[in-house]
Amino acid sequence: MKGKVIKAGLFGSPLDKSLSPELFGIFGRLAGTAISYELRDVPRSHLRGAIDGARLNGWAGFNVTLPYKQEVCALLSQADPAAKAAGAVNAVRFGRTGLEGNNTDAHALREIFCERGMDPAGRAAAVYGAGGAAGAAGWALGRSRASSVVFYARNTQAAGALAARLGDCFPGTAFSTAPFEGPAAGDIFVNATPLGMYTPGRPPCAPGADSFCFDMAYAPGGTEFGAAAEKAGATVVDGLELLVWQAVLALKFWSGLPTGDIVKFKQEALALLRSEKGF
Repeated sequence: MKGKVIKAGLFGSPLDKSLSPELFGIFGRLAGTAISYELRDVPRSHLRGAIDGARLNGWAGFNVTLPYKQEVCALLSQADPAAKAAGAVNAVRFGRTGLEGNNTDAHALREIFCERGMDPAGRAAAVYGAGGAAGAAGWALGRSRASSVVFYARNTQAAGALAARLGDCFPGTAFSTAPFEGPAAGDIFVNATPLGMYTPGRPPCAPGADSFCFDMAYAPGGTEFGAAAEKAGATVVDGLELLVWQAVLALKFWSGLPTGDIVKFKQEALALLRSEKGF
């Protein structure tokens, strides 16, 4: 993996809790390659100019986080099926014809399903949120043949549009919506909101011992959702694990390096990140 410096970064706001620079730094050390990764907290009015500037500065690509996943998706000249269906993108590279995007959150979830031996096929899922992260979770669940996915969201219009779009892609999965505070049932619970990371609190659900819980947020010491799920005996995947997996896929997307060369460092990178940051 040695060679020229791989330049990349993250666009979003706020970014004060992002661990991406540390994570890509760890990948660089383990792989013996130079990775320059910058945080770009920019207002919406400056977003396009900042992206153009990144291209001129030789970036291979960039990550996108809230609140720009859907906005940047609309700027793509090429998008993978997950980004198209979710209407959101979180890994972009500078291609010959323009911006090319990939929803690495969606693919990371699929990798975790396989890695953890968890098959969503025929299972009911409750996803909290209606933004880009919720779209990624919905796509991964539909692609994995979940029986049903309910989006519990405060933005009912966005949730309805997302459910309709994913329902067209995966007719074998029943997509629907419900009020955020409504009673949730299911085998799989996903927190695709900022709760636990940028906002205190947790989704109003009660996982059981047989539940599988994904928390797309992360925080030192864990989140309230993760702690409650673990106390109930559920299997829990935290946002840090998802962050590492999507970073693996983003690095492959930008660099063209074989996935295996990066994946072999994944567990060590995750362990180092937990140790260094107190997770």
